Amino acid sequence: MATRAELVEIFSEEGVITLPVEESIANKIPEQDARLLAEVGLPAALDVLFTLGGSKEPRAFTILPVDTGESVENVLVLGSPTDDSEMRYCLDLEDGYVILLDLGEEPAAEIVNSSLEDFIEFLYRYALRLKHIVGTTDEQADKYTEQLRTYLEARDPQAFADDEAWWSMVFRRLMGEEF
Repeated sequence: MATRAELVEIFSEEGVITLPVEESIANKIPEQDARLLAEVGLPAALDVLFTLGGSKEPRAFTILPVDTGESVENVLVLGSPTDDSEMRYCLDLEDGYVILLDLGEEPAAEIVNSSLEDFIEFLYRYALRLKHIVGTTDEQADKYTEQLRTYLEARDPQAFADDEAWWSMVFRRLMGEEF
């Protein structure tokens, strides 16, 4: 599991944002996730993959009620992909999954990671990859990327459940494949 110190090493002190545990618990965020957000945090921005600073509502750390058709579930907005203002990464407060919620004309959601802990680890490892492939050959970068995917898939198989899963598409793009 990525630690706050590891995140700070890559993103800087100002580049890692935390949420006070008392505020999280008051908003009915499960205690384990509240502690992760307070003690580890999230990167403020990561390449095209993630940002806390989206310019449109709902913003990061907002509780958002989502109508599933069967019930209304509350999710915590974590951030968004940097190039898509209609999508939000959210923590499902009931089941603990991190989902990617499409707020466009045809709302949809997909599971990105099985837990907030896994999501933070995936973001950290993605950033670490960016750092480690600087100055390498394409073959070396591909080998590192393949090893990273193997590690992450073993950690959270749900994240790579099928070829259209978010992380499957991200890694296909990293390997130069189109999707």
